[in-house]
Amino acid sequence: MKLQILKYEIKKIFCKKSSIISLIVLGIFLGFTVFFCVSGVIYADAGGNNISGIKAVRLLRNEKIKWNGNLTEETIEKVIKENRVINSDSKYAGMKESDIKLLDMKYARKQEFKDIRELISDSYSKIHSYDYNVIDSLNDDDAGKFYSNRVSQLKPLLASEESSRLTKNQQEYLKNSYKTLTTPFKYSYADGWINALEKSPTVIFALAFVTCILIAPIFSVEYQTGSDAILLSTLHGKKKGIIYKLVAGLLSTSLVYWISVCLVFGAIFMIFGFQGGESSLQAHFEGWQSFYHITNSEALWMVLLLGYLACMFICAFAMFISSKVKTSFATIIFLGLILIVPAIIGKQLSSGSLLGEIFNMFPHQMLQGWALIQTFVLYDVYGKVITPYEMFPVLYGIFIVILLPFAYNGFRKHKIA
Repeated sequence: MKLQILKYEIKKIFCKKSSIISLIVLGIFLGFTVFFCVSGVIYADAGGNNISGIKAVRLLRNEKIKWNGNLTEETIEKVIKENRVINSDSKYAGMKESDIKLLDMKYARKQEFKDIRELISDSYSKIHSYDYNVIDSLNDDDAGKFYSNRVSQLKPLLASEESSRLTKNQQEYLKNSYKTLTTPFKYSYADGWINALEKSPTVIFALAFVTCILIAPIFSVEYQTGSDAILLSTLHGKKKGIIYKLVAGLLSTSLVYWISVCLVFGAIFMIFGFQGGESSLQAHFEGWQSFYHITNSEALWMVLLLGYLACMFICAFAMFISSKVKTSFATIIFLGLILIVPAIIGKQLSSGSLLGEIFNMFPHQMLQGWALIQTFVLYDVYGKVITPYEMFPVLYGIFIVILLPFAYNGFRKHKIA
């Protein structure tokens, strides 16, 4: 009987026209996400002909795995030498920018160490600039500076305007993290993991808004249809009936989140492969400056779990608001403002201001977990430095626990018209 009631409440959530439409739109959106992820891959063959799509993914993977292994000084030196040998080939002498075919042929020979080349650009470029061709000016002896450059780059980064908000404790935390990071990095072809991390904010944002639409009517629909008079007039309706609604909301959110995540990222991994999960996060140019000592697989799990927590908070908040207002539309608008407005205001406030720090702790931050890993986002709590991945689970876990009883009482104490 209890299971039947729970199934009935879940069915009520998913069978609404707004829910069906939002799920269809979500499915189409996730499909396009995977499509653009794959269509953006370009492979150049020896003749300078460009190939795109799934075939390009397979061919590029076969090239990149040749360089799997530790990024030692010898490996960096080998890449610098290989790049120089290709540049010195007589067939490219006098080549102009208009010689597209010749440029593609030259690129084809370099694409196997493309990832490592980008890391070299990260290491040897000046701060706040990215010189893709900096490798062309390097000598073999420069290979020994590859890792020391990363540590030395931190000082001007911390002195820049974008890092002015960091306290002395936070700066010391970052310096220690940079110095203690294990080297050499373990490099591996990891396009599946990197693509999943890059697409994660877009996917999680979409899931957050779908959660708003699914859960917003959970209590307000009872007001709109007048069934609140029936439900709240019975003993079990005022207690167990409300609990089943809360459980149905949390369970529905969990199902939509994890099924969607498995489908979209499962498709990405099926196409790009699972290789590279154990590779160092810093062994890819987008993770070069990260202070987290984690692998690609650990980074993705952190992002997905934080996104799940965000959706569960949105679910709990939606149920609380829904218990107070009589239209689901008002709930959706309010939740949309909670997600969007703090993100906009936070960017406008001065760096390091107390108000700015407060706005940057709103739930929108949890939806962009990949950006939190890439940037220097830290919190100084009474002299102890805490990362977002340490603070948000505790903070929003408490919020969820508090919101559920408020949602319960909000509907239970509703006065029937």
